[in-house]
Amino acid sequence: MSKLELAVQEAEKLPEELREKLGDDLLHYIHKYLALRDEIEIGLRELDAGEVEDGETVLADLKARYGA
Repeated sequence: MSKLELAVQEAEKLPEELREKLGDDLLHYIHKYLALRDEIEIGLRELDAGEVEDGETVLADLKARYGA
């Protein structure tokens, strides 16, 4: 059993209001992670294509937008 499956199993024992809050928080985190991953892939392609000269600026921008 994965840690996620175990967490879901344990969360099902909690009151519904708390389960909803946990679900909202988890979905928010997942969407933020996926968006950051996509932005990093775009940034790497731009760096490889020579469209961006300063990788540090790209990373600083991503950190500012995603709080990473």
